[in-house]
Amino acid sequence: MSDGEPTAARALLEEEERKADEQNPVGWRDAVSLVVFGTLYAVVFLQFFTRYVLNDSLAWTEEAARALLIILAFVAGVRCQQRGTHIYLEFIDKYLPRHVWHLKLFGYVLALVFFSVAAWSTWVLIERTSFQMMLSLPFPKFYMFVPVLAALLVTVALTAWQIVRHLREGR
Repeated sequence: MSDGEPTAARALLEEEERKADEQNPVGWRDAVSLVVFGTLYAVVFLQFFTRYVLNDSLAWTEEAARALLIILAFVAGVRCQQRGTHIYLEFIDKYLPRHVWHLKLFGYVLALVFFSVAAWSTWVLIERTSFQMMLSLPFPKFYMFVPVLAALLVTVALTAWQIVRHLREGR
């Protein structure tokens, strides 16, 4: 076997996986996001039902919905980073094709720095709020930030892996 065959086989497998993702965009990798979204949906429905049907809202649903929405944003962000579906400037791909490799590398490095700083900031926030309780829920505030930190750490690891893969592929 030549050196090109494993790379070609890997490229073929990645292409098949990409096509499968395009045909069925929701898969097992989205399970955590779907669970958080389903919980958010139930809490918001309960909030709506108690406020507008029973005319007596539950105070904790407001805070729970806010926390779940924050968690959902970061958990779903992991999948966006994996699929490469974050917002980016498409005109660079179209009008600057010679510089795309360098610009993508720059984008990956910038994302790695951003997510690393966000993870560090979340850790500091967890330390500072470890003793504070939520207003209407009987939980410390840091319970909301632990899933956010976990999602950010996964995103940092994923972005680092994408940088390594991008450097191995070369131009």
